[in-house]
Parts: sequence; structure tokens; C-alpha cells
Amino acid sequence: MRVAVPRAAAAIVALTLLLATFGPTARAQSSDADAIGYVEGRIVEIVPRPTPPDGALVLLGDGRVVGADLPLEDPDATLVLPPYEVGERVELYYAPGPDGRLQYVVSDWVRRPAMAWLVGLFTLTALAVAGLKGLRAVAATVASLAIVIAYVVPSIVAGHDPVWVSLVGVGGILLLAIYFVHGVNWSTTAALVGTYAAVGLTMVLAIGFTDAARLTGLGNEDAVFLLTAAPQVALRGLLLAGILIGALGALTDITIVQASVVRELAHTDPSLGLRQLYARGMNVGRDHVGSLVNTLVLAYTGAGLSLFVLLHVYQVSAARAFNLELVATEVVHTLVGSVGLILAVPITTILAAWWFRGDRLPLKPGELEHGHAH
Repeated sequence: MRVAVPRAAAAIVALTLLLATFGPTARAQSSDADAIGYVEGRIVEIVPRPTPPDGALVLLGDGRVVGADLPLEDPDATLVLPPYEVGERVELYYAPGPDGRLQYVVSDWVRRPAMAWLVGLFTLTALAVAGLKGLRAVAATVASLAIVIAYVVPSIVAGHDPVWVSLVGVGGILLLAIYFVHGVNWSTTAALVGTYAAVGLTMVLAIGFTDAARLTGLGNEDAVFLLTAAPQVALRGLLLAGILIGALGALTDITIVQASVVRELAHTDPSLGLRQLYARGMNVGRDHVGSLVNTLVLAYTGAGLSLFVLLHVYQVSAARAFNLELVATEVVHTLVGSVGLILAVPITTILAAWWFRGDRLPLKPGELEHGHAH
């Protein structure tokens, strides 16, 4: 008897893999008769069969070649996925058959090699354009993701308050994003303090408006799965943490610009006072706000484009659509992040103008080399 898994079950298979990998009761893969799990290999031959499903011979990493069923096609499906081909790396799901022997089925493609090439291209591009600073930025990005994966996510799963966990994680991310990439000096310190202040305001706004809009954190299917798999996780707090982390990248970019501009102005003309430095710094800040807010809104719109199309297909009215929690969550997410982004400009600018007026603080080597040109 062969194991046959329709392609429509790929999402369930993927969810099972995540739960088996990260869950507290995850079992190590083994070749015992009662084992279930996943293994990867490369298709060396497609084996047509008189009756579905067709089969494939797959070379595993340990040198074994196993026979596996290809997924059954759903005759009622409106989307036909491309067929598996010889030479492709695939993921196999295995489970014991009625006779106790392991049966294999091809469950998905292995996508990591393509992503690895993309990461390499991203790193080389950053290095070629921005030199060592670009390389430091890539390293800081990797470290920031590591903080989220190794600290923020496990702490939230353990039942800790997602808001406080994210605030602690954000502290580490900011140090990497600002000090490690741009160096330790007065300009970056002003940017860091301004970003922390903007983060605090963003979180206050997020708490207020998620409460006012009665957002529960159950606006998408991921949250529903999470509620079942990890009921100890505070979904509303998780929503707030997502808002905070989502706005962080744009915040650091704009605060670095503002602090650098004011520092440059004060150093070029020490006679400029607090009011003049603030006014001239805001001239640059307003331009930057316009572009970054547009970028932030379009980024969230692009991520939710399939949802917008689905709502249009089902002819859901705009009033009804914006009342759905799934849509309302994204609106609050986008607008709260944008408000925090806008407020970061005057906060950082006034702080930098106060610190740097009269060019009172000594310049450090390379301090004015990291600002954006305007």
C-alpha cells in the first residue's frame, strides 16, 4: 500500500513540520518503524505507473535511493502546480505503512538553495555599493533576525508578555542597527535616543488604538493555529510586538538622517542657534517623511494585495472590508507605524539641535561620513 498525499495538503504538511520542529514534544527523526518525519533528496528518476499516483526514485543525502509517491493531482483544483522533474531537490514525508516499513511521498520542493543564492547576491550588492559599511549592515540585519528568532520568539512562546519581550529585543536590534553599522559617536547617540523615544510613543499609540479598535489578535489564520498550538501566547500582545518591530527599520533610517543633518549644519556654521538648527533640519526631515511614509504604506499594501483582490472578487464593500479585523489590523499597523515615524523626525531633530548647537561637542573621526546627502 502506498502513501499518497494530495498537493492541497502541502500547507498542513508544512504546519506539521513546524510543530514537530519547534514544539516541546518534538521527536528526533529516526528510521524506526514507528517514525514519521521529513527527509530531503534529489529526484533521479520519474516512474510512471498504470494507476495514480506516479512514483519517483529519490537519492537521499546518506546515499540511499528510495521510492516515493508523487502527490496526487486534485481534479477539481483551479490551480495546476508544475510537475516534479528529474534533478530537482525535494522534501519527502515518511511514515510507516501497514506492513511496518517506511513509505515515502514527495511533499514539496527544497527552496533553500535559491534563497541562499539570493542572500549571496544581496550581500555582494551591499558590499559593492556601500563597501564595508554595507557589509556591516548585512551583518547587523542577520544579527537582528537572530535576536528575533533566538530571543523574542522563544520568550513569547514561553508565555512572557510579548510587549516587554519585544521592547528588550528592540533595544538589542537598535544597538546593532545604529552603533555597529554607523559607529559610536554623538550623531549616532542622538539618533539612538531619538529612536528609543519614537519607539515608546509608537507602543503607546499601538496599545491605545488596538484597544479602541477592539483588535483581538485573531485576525488571521496564523493566529488561529497559534491559539491551538500555543494557548499560552498572548495574541493581542503579539500583535503589538509586530507593530513595533515592523516600524523599526524605517525609524532607524530617519533618525540617523536627522541627527547627521543637524550635526553637519552645526559644524559648518557654529553660529546657528537651537531654533535655526531645528528649522533647517526639519526642511530635510519633511522630505524624508514624505518618501518613507509612502514606502511603509506601499510595503504593507503589497503584502496584502492578494487579500484586496479577494475582497474585490467577493464584492465586499469598502465599509465592510475595513471593519474586518484582518484588514483593520493592517490599517492600525500601518498608520501607527507611520505616526511613530513622523514623530521621530521632530523628536530627533530637536534633541540633536540642543546637543549640537554652537558645535559644542567634539567631532569623532568619520562622524560626518555616514549621513545621507540632501
